Amino acid sequence: MIDFHTWPGPNSRKAQIMLEEAGATYTVHRVDITKGEQFAPEFLKISPNNKIPAIVDHTPDGPVAVFETAAILLYLAETSGRLLPTEPAARASTMAWLIWGTSSLGGALPQLHHFVDAPEKLPAAIERYAADCVRMFKVQEKRLSEVEFLAGDYSVADIPAFCSTAGWLQRVKTLSNGALGDTPATDRWLKAVGERPAVQRVMSPGL
Repeated sequence: MIDFHTWPGPNSRKAQIMLEEAGATYTVHRVDITKGEQFAPEFLKISPNNKIPAIVDHTPDGPVAVFETAAILLYLAETSGRLLPTEPAARASTMAWLIWGTSSLGGALPQLHHFVDAPEKLPAAIERYAADCVRMFKVQEKRLSEVEFLAGDYSVADIPAFCSTAGWLQRVKTLSNGALGDTPATDRWLKAVGERPAVQRVMSPGL
């Protein structure tokens, strides 16, 4: 049994999709970040960086707490034996695209979101992060024009990039004023990943 500590948002969706893909039995515990519950001492024992999501896996050898989205995805892939190849080259590629999706793409988009929606606009910051996101979506488009999924076969690497892209691709296109054009390979991939039952169970309430 896994305790899943969460609050609505893209990172929590990434972790929950992997919980579903792994076939895990889990209980949802909502951490209300609007009330500061992420700073509660009992939660900080699980997630020292006071961020959601986090999990506690109650194993026969004792509870295992995991925080940080990429670590959660890798832990669930490892323990379930799903969506993470064992062959070294394929494994390295999968891990590289997983980390790219959580740190590069998944790191820049929240910055763009912050500056675009801030009451006081900082055009230089918006331009910088919009350009960075356009660049990364172009990296993703090129990759997906060469392979069906980010690491070749569908894997844990697709989950974080899918959540970020599904939520932000169209908005970045608008903000880019044409710098990010059509993305047929990404659109094809979004449809394929979005049709997976595990993904639909998590994403169906809305982005």
